[in-house]
Amino acid sequence: MSKNIVERYLVLKNKYRNYDTKYALKRMQAFRLATQELSRKGYEVALELLGSINFGIVDPTSDVDCILLLECDLHKDQSCCPDHCTNLSFVKAEISKFVSKRLAPETFNIDYLDTINLKYVEEKIRTESVLGDETLYCLLFYRNIGRPVNRPLFIPFCDQLEENHDFVKEIMSWAAEALEGYLNTNQHRMSFNKYNERIRARGLSLPEGLQQELQAYMEGKT
Repeated sequence: MSKNIVERYLVLKNKYRNYDTKYALKRMQAFRLATQELSRKGYEVALELLGSINFGIVDPTSDVDCILLLECDLHKDQSCCPDHCTNLSFVKAEISKFVSKRLAPETFNIDYLDTINLKYVEEKIRTESVLGDETLYCLLFYRNIGRPVNRPLFIPFCDQLEENHDFVKEIMSWAAEALEGYLNTNQHRMSFNKYNERIRARGLSLPEGLQQELQAYMEGKT
């Protein structure tokens, strides 16, 4: 993984988190409770949250972008469940219902950018067939750039992957390319402008150090 670009991203993310809005904190709590409720019903689920909630700069209408991680025995031989999967449909519906009820009258969309079946991940690691598997690349990539909900469900898999030196060596260039591609999208660049505007709207000023980090990250400086 391109250490420099990833490190700059993580530094920025952590600095912006110092400005966590009350909406970000309330949503994080709602998603945590939703995964706990699903666990009580027999569905083990975790999330990696991206976008504005990942950086903590959330307003009442901000959408939530997330990666859904679930254990599904019905499709354990597949990296992600098909759209018609009853487990997948139920989990998405329950999360939406629980979060909407808890945060009412706020209304916002929950967009699932990707899903990963942790049963598939478990089997790949058990059989030591992790090399060249893009789903496992994605799992570790999301863990590096996202904001986790119910982290204990999947972090053991990430730890095992990071202990595999051949896998880590393999993922380096893939992850760097993925993050740099993300960096160069207009949406990503516009997001930082949006975050900064929200901070200023709260009567706060951006520290010089944060502005310098942001500029270096956006320019891809080494």
